[in-house]
Amino acid sequence: MKRRILIVLLAGPLLLGLPTRYSLRGQTCTDDEGMVKSYVQSITDLIDTVKKENLPDFEKAYHEQSCLTRLTLALGIVNSLIDCLNKAAKDPAATQEQIAAIKTKLQSYTKLKSTLEQDHESLKAAKDTKTAKALIEKFVIST
Repeated sequence: MKRRILIVLLAGPLLLGLPTRYSLRGQTCTDDEGMVKSYVQSITDLIDTVKKENLPDFEKAYHEQSCLTRLTLALGIVNSLIDCLNKAAKDPAATQEQIAAIKTKLQSYTKLKSTLEQDHESLKAAKDTKTAKALIEKFVIST
């Protein structure tokens, strides 16, 4: 009798946890989405700082390299989020409303990914710091 109770206690959470697969994946996507928003805010703050500073300060603070790094990291997180959303959209437990919301987010984050890639490539191709500063000042990144 004790053995059966132990099996039920150990196996119960596993069996009960299967239907909540979407909510776990949804939580993971929420975490990734929060990270993306945080990085976008970080890049936006850097853009605002670059707009206010002169060229020597820009060079001294290594803002060109900092922006490239932040763009690279943001791209990685956006890719992770897009993968998560794609998996969530294919979840058989998801409702039509959830799938519609996921697809809307996918469109938004795919557009963000394209913007980040373009900005990253243009900044990487900048020939000097003056050009890099001018490029960064023109970046418009939003989720």
